[in-house]
Amino acid sequence: MADQLDIDPCQPDDGLSARERILAAAMGLFAERGFDRTSTARIAAAAGVPHGLIFYHFKTKMDLLLAVIRADRSALDEAVPPLAAGTGLEPAVAALWAHMSAVLGEPSSVRKIILQEAGAHPEIRARALEYQDQIASMVADYLARASASGSPGPEHEAAARLLTITAGLAPLVGEPSAAVIPPADLAALIATGLS
Repeated sequence: MADQLDIDPCQPDDGLSARERILAAAMGLFAERGFDRTSTARIAAAAGVPHGLIFYHFKTKMDLLLAVIRADRSALDEAVPPLAAGTGLEPAVAALWAHMSAVLGEPSSVRKIILQEAGAHPEIRARALEYQDQIASMVADYLARASASGSPGPEHEAAARLLTITAGLAPLVGEPSAAVIPPADLAALIATGLS
């Protein structure tokens, strides 16, 4: 059946559990074909598992989609670089912007899925907002530490949202955020606003 669908099934000896193979296959297919145009039968074939095993691990296809999104923490874990001691606010913001542009500006499969499905599925929109809130909180903390302000204030939170949203939308324009807004220019603007 997998041959009929033009999908190479994962081999059982690839070291992944059946659940991990299902998640990997779903991620690839949802990114390529979209959630609504991907059947669970196609996912099972791509994962090399019996169709019923999908519903053993995930109650519904939407639960599978949400699990795919939750499983990808790479951008969240890597979104904010460490702040070097003694770095001034402007160089810290420039380094943050360059780093965020590289991490969030690269369209991963999961971010592609989120962008594709957020308009049609409220569950995905809610997860995207939660994801953005988590990154914005980390960025606000970084900005507060860089400006030696202690805890983040409203100005740090506003700047963090601006940076997070702008970096996250870069895949839509097809260029890295740092190419659209040079780090030094953005750093000067943000540093002035936070000073």
